[in-house]
Amino acid sequence: MKRRLFVLSTVISLLAWIVLIPSPILGQGNTWAGTSLAQMVEAARLRVGAFRVNASLTLTNAGYDTDVYYGYFDEAVPNFTLSAAVPVQVLLPLGKKIVLDLFESPQYLFYLDTRNERAWNNVFRGQIHFALKRFYLQAGGGLSNISQRLSPELNVNIRQKEDSLNGTLLWQASREISLAYIYGAAKYDYGDAEFGGASLAETLNRKENYFDFITYFQPSSRVRIFVDGQFGTYTFLEAASSFKDTRSLGVFGGFEFIPRQGETRQVSGLQGSIILGYKHFDIIAPQLADGSGLVGVVNISAGLLKRTMGRASFSQDFQFSVFSSATYYTLMIYGGGITHFLSKRASISYDLSFGRSTYPEAEMGGGVIPGGDTRYTTHLLSLDIRLSPDLRVAFLCTLGKRILIEGGLASNRNFFGFNLIYGFSAAQISAPVNGLSR
Repeated sequence: MKRRLFVLSTVISLLAWIVLIPSPILGQGNTWAGTSLAQMVEAARLRVGAFRVNASLTLTNAGYDTDVYYGYFDEAVPNFTLSAAVPVQVLLPLGKKIVLDLFESPQYLFYLDTRNERAWNNVFRGQIHFALKRFYLQAGGGLSNISQRLSPELNVNIRQKEDSLNGTLLWQASREISLAYIYGAAKYDYGDAEFGGASLAETLNRKENYFDFITYFQPSSRVRIFVDGQFGTYTFLEAASSFKDTRSLGVFGGFEFIPRQGETRQVSGLQGSIILGYKHFDIIAPQLADGSGLVGVVNISAGLLKRTMGRASFSQDFQFSVFSSATYYTLMIYGGGITHFLSKRASISYDLSFGRSTYPEAEMGGGVIPGGDTRYTTHLLSLDIRLSPDLRVAFLCTLGKRILIEGGLASNRNFFGFNLIYGFSAAQISAPVNGLSR
């Protein structure tokens, strides 16, 4: 808390000193990241002196949940829920080549009957961007303290604290080729949360570090191709879980499809990104089995008909287990969806996704992990209406099922409600895409 107050007070002092300085013109340099940074600053919806601001009021998951614990207890626990947040992004050009980027999002989780689930959350991120002639540099960090559904293994609200640092150095070697080095670090703390009578802090408290070296090739203004080599380390902070200490080595490749600047068409060409590769999950303890295989994240969409968009998604990666006797499991989620535009302001969408969590054979004692492999199916139907340029509401119907493969035990969780966004969401630059860093 003291660290956070110090950071916030320093930032506030800087902003108070510079607020009345006339807004400079942002120099974007000759890098694609710098160009994207300039576009982000210019597209900010509100201007106050030197500041560029994006802010909104968001009400999400406002409605009726048939089981807020998704089968965690023997009987379903229905409830009315609401999440209210006020995310604010402040962009401050400090010269022709420097931009300060701050994001703060306080949030309140409301449950009508299960009062113990009510909670205050907060996420803070700060970054500084340097857009030089042939280099782009970024450094930043974040603090979050949130109660959220932890994972498919433990699909109930668990408080997680995260401190993070990150940095990027990109060199535009030529018009088509650029090289980037990315560093990311995070520390996770689960406080006094428990699962099955065991402390999650003892099981999951850890530090993570990622190092990425990426080569980009951009043959046109619409496509960016990259190859990424990544090294990661995971160090668990409690002696009881030190057997989970891990190194990961990964090689990834992919495409990023870049939208045309100022494009406002409802139905457009190929959009999104594809990241696929191979990761070796090296458990340092010699008696435990390593993991390796295909990992990746795919999110693409494209126009199918004049007023219809289709999309496809896929993700697969290794995740650390909440079970004290396990190391990791593999989580795969895939699916697709379709959106039909009823008018310029209204659309209807349907998405279907499937998931599966798979455990290696238990290295300690044989057999499989308690609970075992699990399958997931989710149907989502939504009606999205844009009432004005800064007011949007979406009515939702979500039907979910989780099945334990061994024994066939099924749990259902359905939701009926709406999301509402008033204002303008935080913007992001087309920053270097790196392989699966969390």
